[in-house]
Amino acid sequence: MKTVVGVFTSLLEAEGAARDLQTLGIPHVEISIVAGNDANRHKEYLEKAKRASTSTGAAAASGASFGGGVGLVAGLVAMAIPGVGPVIAGGALTVLLAGLGIGAAGGGLIAAFLDMGISHEEAPIYEEAVRRGAVMLAVHVNDPAESDALAIMDRHGARDLRDEADTWQAAGWRGPRADPHPFVFDGTITSHEMPEADQSPGKPA
Repeated sequence: MKTVVGVFTSLLEAEGAARDLQTLGIPHVEISIVAGNDANRHKEYLEKAKRASTSTGAAAASGASFGGGVGLVAGLVAMAIPGVGPVIAGGALTVLLAGLGIGAAGGGLIAAFLDMGISHEEAPIYEEAVRRGAVMLAVHVNDPAESDALAIMDRHGARDLRDEADTWQAAGWRGPRADPHPFVFDGTITSHEMPEADQSPGKPA
């Protein structure tokens, strides 16, 4: 299994990518989303989630997208992550955070990202992107679906965090170490091997 990650500027971009990922046959339970929610910027989506959790029809009437992925919308919840602040999260990541414990003792987002197979070097930059208001979309796929998932992320505008990391560091963010170029990204998206314990042969692509 691989974890394919994309970071987007808006939930609109991320939901478009999530919808297309589901056309590959990937169920919404394999898709995770987390976004910075400072100043309650995603209030509209949380309201859609509340309606969707009680009525799929109400979600459709409200204009909630994600195509057939109403389940992902219905699963959006608001939470506070130590060191990150308010976020909204949905999908497998929500369950993972609950299992790890959201508080500082549980390791917050970085611990969850590591558990998803993201490297120690890259996990802090994804966390920082979320803290700054970005939307992170992650999907678990079998190897044959990796290239298609990467193409979908790119098509929907996944951002190049390599340049952004340089800007953040110039403004004083140190990340996990002092090397001015500690994060090696091939582009806007990257994929990671899942930890061995998570590579369940029965998981769908």
